[in-house]
Amino acid sequence: MSNIYKHFYTLFIKEKEKLDRRISQRQDASPAPAFQTPLAVGAALLGLGVSSLLLGASAPREKLEDHPMCGITTGGQAECYFDCEILALADASSSGQIVTNLECLNDCFVNQNSGKRQQTKHCINSLISDVLEEGICSFEFCSFDEDYNYVEFPCPALYEGIFKISEFCTENNCGYTKGTCSEDTEQLLLEPDCINEVFEQPGFILNTISQLIGLSCSSNVSVIYEDFQRESSGIAIGPPCEVIDYDEDYDYVGEEGSNITGNRLAPTQSVLQYPDITLKTQLNFNNTRHRYPWVCSLRSTGSRPEHLCAVTLLSVPPKPTVVVGAAHCTFICKNDNEKAIPVCCCAPDEVESCADDKTKCGNKPEVYKMTGDDVEILCGEWETGDTPMVLSGEKYNVLLPIKEIVRHPNFNTTQGAGPIGGSDIAIFKVDDISIQKKASSLRLNPICLPTKQKQTAGKQTGIHTGWSKPPPFHFVEDQAAGYLPLYRDFFKQWHYKMDIDTCRDPLLNGLFGGFLDFPSDSYYPPATVCAKDFSRQSCFSTGDSGSPLMVREKTRPMRFYAEGILSFVKGCDVFTFGGIDDDGKLWQLNQQSENPSTYTKLSCFLPWVAKQYGLEYTTSDDTDPACFESQGNPPDEEEICRITPSNLVDFIVGEVECILPFYYGGTKYDECVLFDESGFVYPIFRCPTRGSTEKIDGINSYPTTALTEGLCPDDSSDPASDLNPNIQDCDPLARRAPFSQCKNNCPGVRAFGIIGGGAALAFLGATAGIQFLAPAAAGLGAVGVAGFGGNAVAEMMCVTPYCRDRAGACCLIQPTPNNFLACPDICPV
Repeated sequence: MSNIYKHFYTLFIKEKEKLDRRISQRQDASPAPAFQTPLAVGAALLGLGVSSLLLGASAPREKLEDHPMCGITTGGQAECYFDCEILALADASSSGQIVTNLECLNDCFVNQNSGKRQQTKHCINSLISDVLEEGICSFEFCSFDEDYNYVEFPCPALYEGIFKISEFCTENNCGYTKGTCSEDTEQLLLEPDCINEVFEQPGFILNTISQLIGLSCSSNVSVIYEDFQRESSGIAIGPPCEVIDYDEDYDYVGEEGSNITGNRLAPTQSVLQYPDITLKTQLNFNNTRHRYPWVCSLRSTGSRPEHLCAVTLLSVPPKPTVVVGAAHCTFICKNDNEKAIPVCCCAPDEVESCADDKTKCGNKPEVYKMTGDDVEILCGEWETGDTPMVLSGEKYNVLLPIKEIVRHPNFNTTQGAGPIGGSDIAIFKVDDISIQKKASSLRLNPICLPTKQKQTAGKQTGIHTGWSKPPPFHFVEDQAAGYLPLYRDFFKQWHYKMDIDTCRDPLLNGLFGGFLDFPSDSYYPPATVCAKDFSRQSCFSTGDSGSPLMVREKTRPMRFYAEGILSFVKGCDVFTFGGIDDDGKLWQLNQQSENPSTYTKLSCFLPWVAKQYGLEYTTSDDTDPACFESQGNPPDEEEICRITPSNLVDFIVGEVECILPFYYGGTKYDECVLFDESGFVYPIFRCPTRGSTEKIDGINSYPTTALTEGLCPDDSSDPASDLNPNIQDCDPLARRAPFSQCKNNCPGVRAFGIIGGGAALAFLGATAGIQFLAPAAAGLGAVGVAGFGGNAVAEMMCVTPYCRDRAGACCLIQPTPNNFLACPDICPV
């Protein structure tokens, strides 16, 4: 044997002896299978040759760094209100969110022809001008007797310190006879086109305008808007008072109007159907088409692909294409035929589970790791679903087949862990031949990387963008038919302005305002960052996971960097979707949440991301303490589980304790649950707060109809009466919702990753539920092809035949008793 072959053989024998020693330390391990010498020698030859080339070249690795065009948007535009600042007063007197820097709204309204005369100024711009110059009136009505007669009782100045206060307003029992609105402004506000446009605004803008009109204009104007708003919400309040009335065209016809109260209605996203017109909250979805080219859709493969999660481009050719997403998005539910099935088939809780539906789920539904056979990445997407590019207006679609998905080694898939365990990040190695020479011409810009130098001082805000998975068509058809003409809008990308803050549970009641008496303080893992929709009027749901939280750079404000990727939420405060009147003309999608959305902090993981692509990442930043520090407290069984008031009755009775356990639809639950209706999961963890006359083994039992229809009290004269499912003929206003929103420290409330499919995915990795590695085709000997001779390089990079255990330690892949190749849970010492 020549010297070189002796050298190869010696190296191989040393590697084999080291592997044998490590395997023998495992008491439960079977003896390693014998090696075939010719195969081993060939493997050693190949491995050492590769390693010698790599070590001899000593070429520096490419860097993961900002692309020259990173973070530059390529279409659409920001929303006109993204520069607005809003708040809700803690005593709930603002009836929701109001804009405090009114000048920001001027861009949202443009002059238009009303049909009767050419406007010289838009009605709302004129209103804003009056308020900024003259202020608002200094008090509202705040006390009425039993006959709704006004009792003089001066209120503190509402919005004092926010808006200028005028002391020259006069009023009567219906409102102000003279406010701060000019005559020209009031005439403009009475135009039907103006009224219609106001009621098509997003909720916080509608609420702001309604507040300004009520506090600055005469009752001739304010009553019209207040009546319209009550009618559009299916509510009528108070007896009439003497003001000028109006007909269907808003022309003056009489002397009768409607009384008002000091409060306004909470803002909602709505569809209002009238005989000659349908008003809906206007969202210009075109503003997001191709605006954020680095945001792509992770979708299922097959003839009818479905969006699952968002992924984000950090680098494009000529450098490696680097794609990151949420690790929890990379698991899939399959049956024993390895056919992809709905996520609810693998859901952890029975109320969310549909595993008993054999038609839908088949047999033995289990959770598998996704591969490129299951999913693909589509960039250039704007409208998900079946709509072709020619109809959606998308300029390009680029399909990136997935070659490999690598999850962070610290992402814990055991039951009860998942996103709440942190490290919820994965990278996607793709076949990028389709963009090798087109990334620049397509303007497929990646997003910029996060560094401390790019952060602005003071309050941090950002933009969240992505897609929610639409509710099932049959659910919309049954529950919210007014949205059917708008159903395609559910598939379109949207963006939200976000307030970035410390990860912690809510201190305020998101629906009624005011501080909570018993705020929870649940756990948030290290290396996360949290944010809330600045209007608090959104609730991210299935399909939003992986969406980036983007922040404008300090010195290059035309560019965005990625602060994080969406990992989980802990439920919403309010989520209602359906009709709000008996005539089927008024429809509402009302979403509100003070709970933060939690994102994986990207800067904490960039060295790991770079390493997976053979890249180098360097930064001058000091280690961010947020990468290692958690927030809040782990679950404590001794804590009392209470509700956050989410309806008027809750608001009156306060933050009462949950009644656990309970039966729902004949199934017993010991904790708070997410409820499902017609395949749609409401993103609110609920528990009962009112007892039921129906019992099973002495435990309160509630029918499934209680969720949407409420139940009648057993004794209508007793406010604390139990509910009686057998009484059906009580007054509709007497019905009570038996379930309320659980606080985050309650049992059952969890950080669920919101992937496409309709329900939270169970993490069952401790069992056979998650399939990790396929059997090796040729036993351990097949690993030799990877090159044991290149051990120094392989171990340094921790690539095959090395792997990382759950703690991130690097060691050799080892055989299992069944002759599989697998990475050990804990590397042997």
